[in-house]
Amino acid sequence: MRMVVTNWRDAAPTIVHDFGIDYKLLKGQEAYDPGIPNCCMRGMLYVAYAMLQEGKAYEAHAHGDHEEVYYIISGIGEMTVNGETRAIRDGDAVFIPAGFTHSIANRGQEFLVFLAFSSQVPDRAAGAEGI
Repeated sequence: MRMVVTNWRDAAPTIVHDFGIDYKLLKGQEAYDPGIPNCCMRGMLYVAYAMLQEGKAYEAHAHGDHEEVYYIISGIGEMTVNGETRAIRDGDAVFIPAGFTHSIANRGQEFLVFLAFSSQVPDRAAGAEGI
């Protein structure tokens, strides 16, 4: 497993439902294939709209039974996953594997706004070791 960061500007657009444009950032459940660079999600748990104040950060934490994706809507910051720190900005999607320590920090002058998507990892939820 690894942290995956993709930007919608780098994704190939697809026309959906006749009138929509879809940018597949992170793929999963329907066609899970870890060999595809942006394939990582296997099932959804929750979606949260989050706003982080300027100069603030979430403390480092981990979720043993679920993985997450943060999609940055606006602002700039840094994301640290298992000791690897990357700059993040609007349009970025960050994958956080289950059990990985992670934190997010706002480095801008406005709120850092993002969506957090979470999915339960069945083998972790059942208490099995590793993925």
